[in-house]
Formats: sequence, C-alpha cells, structure tokens
Amino acid sequence: MSSKQHLIFLLSLAICIILTHSLSLEHGFTYLDDQVQVVNNSDIQHLDGKSLRSIFSSTSVGMYQPVTTLFYAMIYQLNGLNPIGYHLASILFHLLNSILLFNVLKKLGFKDWLLVFLTSIFALHPMQVESIAWVSAFSNLVFTSFYLLSLLYYLNYLNSANKRDYFLVTLFFLLSCFSKATAISLPLILVLLDLLKGKKAELKLLYNKIPLILISLIFAIVTINSREAAGHLSDLSISFGYFDRIFLLSYSILFYPFKFLWGFQLSAFYPYPELTDGLLPLKFYGALVLLITCIWLIFKFREKRMLWIGALIYFLIIAPTLHFIPVGNQLVTDRYIYLPMLGLLLILGTFAKDLPMNNLKYLSLIMIIGLGLMSFERSKVWENDQLIWEDVLSKHPKVAQAYNNLGSYVLLKGEKNLAFQYFDKAVKLKPYYADAYNNRGNLYSQAGESEKAISDFNKAIELRPHADAYFNRANELSNRGNFKLAIEDYNKSIELMPSPDAYTNRAFAKLNLNKDAEAVADLNKAIQLKFDYHQAYFLLAMEARKRVNFEEACNYLQKASQYGNKKAAAGYKELCRNI
Repeated sequence: MSSKQHLIFLLSLAICIILTHSLSLEHGFTYLDDQVQVVNNSDIQHLDGKSLRSIFSSTSVGMYQPVTTLFYAMIYQLNGLNPIGYHLASILFHLLNSILLFNVLKKLGFKDWLLVFLTSIFALHPMQVESIAWVSAFSNLVFTSFYLLSLLYYLNYLNSANKRDYFLVTLFFLLSCFSKATAISLPLILVLLDLLKGKKAELKLLYNKIPLILISLIFAIVTINSREAAGHLSDLSISFGYFDRIFLLSYSILFYPFKFLWGFQLSAFYPYPELTDGLLPLKFYGALVLLITCIWLIFKFREKRMLWIGALIYFLIIAPTLHFIPVGNQLVTDRYIYLPMLGLLLILGTFAKDLPMNNLKYLSLIMIIGLGLMSFERSKVWENDQLIWEDVLSKHPKVAQAYNNLGSYVLLKGEKNLAFQYFDKAVKLKPYYADAYNNRGNLYSQAGESEKAISDFNKAIELRPHADAYFNRANELSNRGNFKLAIEDYNKSIELMPSPDAYTNRAFAKLNLNKDAEAVADLNKAIQLKFDYHQAYFLLAMEARKRVNFEEACNYLQKASQYGNKKAAAGYKELCRNI
C-alpha cells in the first residue's frame, strides 16, 4: 500500500471512530469518579500558579496524574462543565492513539492489509469503549499517547542513534508517567524492542535505560503511597490468602486475551469470585494450568521472535494493574487492556501474516463493521449510572458496589425507599462495605432513626475511617444537640479531607457553644475553599445579627441570597428593607 492509501485508510478509520463513539457526546458525567476528577475539582477551574501547584502536588482518586488533570483544566477553560467537551477530547485522543499505533506497527515491519487489520482492531474493539466513554478514564488515553510517542522516537533512535530522539523518548516517557503511573513499564518494553531489532540479550542494553528506570521507580513508589492513602489497598486481603492469589493472578493474566478474542459479556465491574468451603471456582484453578501451557507453547515456538516479544510486551504493560499488591475492589477491568492490546496485536500479527492478502482485506472490512457495531452498542451502557450498574447486575447479580451505586443514583432522583433497599442489599452482600453502611446511615438519619444511623456510621468508621463517615456521624450528633462530640468528628473529617461542608457545620456547632470567633474562622475557611458557598455566608449573617451588627448581617445575607440561599433572600427582605 502506498502512503496515499495509508492516508485514505487513516481518514476512513477516523470517520469510523467518530461514528462509533458519537453517542458518548450526548452522555453526561457519571458518579464514577467524574464528580471528584472534574465536576467538583476546584483545581481545574483556573489555570494559574496556585492551581498548577495544587495539581502537581496532589492526587486524584488515589492516583497521581497531574498532566491528565491539566488537560481537564484546559478543557474547562474552553468548555466549562459541559460534558461534550470532555467526551470529544477522549474521542480525539483515541483517534490520535490509533494513528500512533499504526505508525508503531508500521515501524515494526507490518505492512499493507495486515497493518490495516491490526490497527482497526485497536481502534474499534469494544473493550476500548470504557476508556473512551468514561470521562474519568481519560488518563488511560493521555498516558498512552505519550507512551506511544516514546516508542516511536525510540524506534527512530535505534536507526539513527540521534541524541535528540533519545531526549524525546525521555521527555514523552516523563509526560506519560505524569499522566498515569501505569507507564512505568516503558524501560523494559524498550529492551524488548532492542531484542526485536536483533540486538543480543546483554546487560548493557539496560545502560541507556537507567534514567528511565529511575523515573519508573519514583512513580511506582508515589503510586503505592497514593493508593494506600486513598484506601485502595484493602479488599483482596480480607477474603483471599496468598495461595489463592496465585490463581487469581493467573486468571487475570488470561482474562484480557480471552476477552480480546471474544469481546462479549463486557462489564464496567468484574467482582472477585466467591469462595465455597474455602475454594475458588474451578475456572481459577484451570487458569494456572492454561497459563503454564501458554508459556510452554510460547517457549516451544521461541524462534518466532514477534510471538514471545508480543507476549512479554502484553504482560509487562499490564503488570502494574495486576494484583501482585491488593488494590481496589475488582479483579479485572476493561480499560486496563487499552495499551497492552499492543502486545496482543503483535501475537495476532505473527499468526495472521501468512494469510493471503485478499483474506486479510475481507477480514479487515468485517472487523471494522463488526467491532464498530459492537462498540456502538457498548457505548449506550455508559449513558448514565443507572444503565451502567444495571448492566453490571445483569451479568454479576451479587456485586455489592453495583447496589450501593444504584442506591446513590436513585437517591439523587428522590427515590429514598428504593435507595434504602439497594444500600441494605449492598450491606448484606458485603458486610465489610464501609460506604454502604455510611449511605444507609444517612437514610436512617433522614427517617429520624438516630440510633440506627449512629450504629451504621460507627460501623463505617470501624471498617474504614474516612471523612464522609465522620462528617455524617458529626451531623447526627449535632442534630441530637451533642455539639462537643460533633466537633470532635468534624475535626477528624477535616483532617482527612477539608471541605466547605465540614467547616460550615463545625461552625454551626461552635456557634451553639458560644465559640463565635472560632466559628467565624471556620466559615471564612469554607469560603476560601468555595467562594460561592452560600451556607457559610448565611451563618456569618446569623453571627453578625447576634452581635446586633445589622449592616454586616445584611451584606452577608445579600451574598448568600446572590449565591442561591432562599432563607437568606427571605431574611434580607425582612431585616434589611430599611438599612
């Protein structure tokens, strides 16, 4: 195929990608981390020195990804909180990644319709939908772009030995790590590219990778610490011993190739298996046998260099997401295959290269149409949280998190009874699920069942001390008039995660204990965190009125009213008409 034909293919593929994922442009934000990473993230609302320092010195949902957050900030400056801008950015990054992958495969020696065939699979496979349709998976797309750029410039460097190319390899690798720490695998992948290009397996291959290896180690340490601080290093150790983890790990390694070949029954959540009499389901034991068999076959056909290098590329890129260390609450997830698919494509290319050209042409057309339609259908699930979690439960009916998140979603729609049923189901399925206890406790509190509410908050804090549980228990204690104990819980909540809500509610408790100066300080801190936080202005007005400073009270009431506080608007009319 000529350069012109390659260009025609890439333009056609771009149209297919846009059509396949066009539904995403109509979707809103989900409550799967989108609220934290984008909607309520004050760091992305300004592009100044203060916000940049905050972006590069903090984590988001347990991950250090400042460059990704910086892209969120850029989109916010152009588009505010209109979801279409974030979804469009995801589609464009995926399009960029497909073009970059095309060029990587081309530099690795793939040609003509085989190149078209492999690129089309990456671009349109339904397992890629999660990375594109979910705004919070944007880091997956961003780190992949810089990662593939590093690979391209390293392949150039192998031919030219140009120091500029090596500098760009390092720069893009650093940007990739700053986008998502999963990029730490790159130095080892570069060694594999050395071997693929015919270099001998010698220790000196690592010499020019030492700066990259040091970068990897730093980001690995940062990631482990941030995950631990976010409470992600937890669930696995509760139910499974080290012996079980060998089988879980084997299953995880094989899960992605099988789903790659059979892209059906995809899910936004894949739970850990249930133990029966201390034993895993049979397929997990079979996974170890099958994995050993696959390793033996790869070794047997080791003369096919692309085969075993593709297998190692897949494994090394996906390794940071495997549960060598217990992270998170699900075993596998679709988005983790996004970049590791490169290794699987190399394996597939090893077997497909001997097919007749006409067969590859027809296979490519079938793949483009078939995978495109599958991805289009899969993207419908990501319209909102209810569809996402109902889809999960249709495939995995005992997922406690699905019930908990469904409960949170229907609660937003005012369906308290249904929400309670979901939270209660989540607690029964997973008796160590802190978030579900916290959510059910809130509903008990709203129903006036204070003792049950306190009991649930106590359990949530016992299982996983976190800001929300302390905050909610403090509110319940405050409702009971126990302001001293409430302040202790507000203190703990603020220590874990400062928020305008916590400062304002603590100020209310302090006002009731006549600690007015401390209350005013808290309210000012709340306003520093959120300048338009009307509850804080309203309480400042009440404190000023208590001092009989009506002019100051009216100023605060006016601000609170301006930012949407209806009580403040009524109070202003009553108190400030003649001032």
